[in-house]
Amino acid sequence: MPDFFDHELIKRLKNFITPGTKPGAQEDNSGLLKRERIVVFIGAYIMAVSLWFIVNLSSSFSIDINVPIELGNVPEGMALTEEMPEFVQVGVSGDGWQLMNLYSDPPTVVINIEEQEVNLFDQVRQRLNYLQSIDIAKVQPLVLTVDLEPKVSKKVPVQINTDLTFRNRFGIVGTPQISPDSITVIGAQSKIESINEWVVRDTLRMNDIREDISRTISLQDTAGVIVLSEEEINFTADVSEFTEGETIVYIETTGLPRGQNVNYNPSSITIKYDVPIEQFAEVESINPYRAYVPYSKIIDDSTGLVTPDIEQTAEQYELILRTFRPRAVSYFTVLN
Repeated sequence: MPDFFDHELIKRLKNFITPGTKPGAQEDNSGLLKRERIVVFIGAYIMAVSLWFIVNLSSSFSIDINVPIELGNVPEGMALTEEMPEFVQVGVSGDGWQLMNLYSDPPTVVINIEEQEVNLFDQVRQRLNYLQSIDIAKVQPLVLTVDLEPKVSKKVPVQINTDLTFRNRFGIVGTPQISPDSITVIGAQSKIESINEWVVRDTLRMNDIREDISRTISLQDTAGVIVLSEEEINFTADVSEFTEGETIVYIETTGLPRGQNVNYNPSSITIKYDVPIEQFAEVESINPYRAYVPYSKIIDDSTGLVTPDIEQTAEQYELILRTFRPRAVSYFTVLN
């Protein structure tokens, strides 16, 4: 029995029955034949779909498309109080090929405002009149009602919110700069008169800062009917590495009545502060802080302990007060 299935004729018959393999064909030829059949099928399918599109798109269709609109001319010295819609819905009919192009890339209609009511149908029709075989059936809304007010302008400061995180021992030196620090806002009187500053909508967020900051920030998130004199501002800040400094200062008494003296125990405190590395040598050669206790604080005290106030006296340096010890000192009054 095994010899029967091993016979050459039986093998050829089995190969003929096996899908993709002809009698006597090799496996490589069978795979090639399968790929050829797939390619022929895909090509025929694409051709059939193309013919279907050619035949059907030559017919007439009716569709609705969203046509973008843009503000054009406004009466001189006047401004809109409300923002215009971005699109109008237009019902069109015509040749399928032209409709497909119009749907994929509708032209922008510039709306010129001459009166309080604008006939959108007429302005859309004028914009699309270059399409000879396209008929406009409807425009929604048909009429656009606008409110106009006298146009005014005002110069206001620019404010920006920041969320800045610095690498350890780094920080800002000086005051961050905004350029320009003020802009002119232009628009309807009722919109402008309540604006006293222009706050940038997006917060400036940066992490692990160790170098000077320089960022250009867009101001294009406007309120639609308000025009800004600038499109962007620049935010800059100097960043430096800080090191720790230390100084010892004696405690003074301010507002002391004549004939009285106050002694403290201890008589001095140790102040620790952060200072930019490039300023460290200069600050170390001076005493950049003073410690004092207002006499009124002693009068109001009932515990025998007071906390000195700390004041930076060297304002030309960018110092950051960290801590001072002791936090409270005892005192006694000496009458002269």
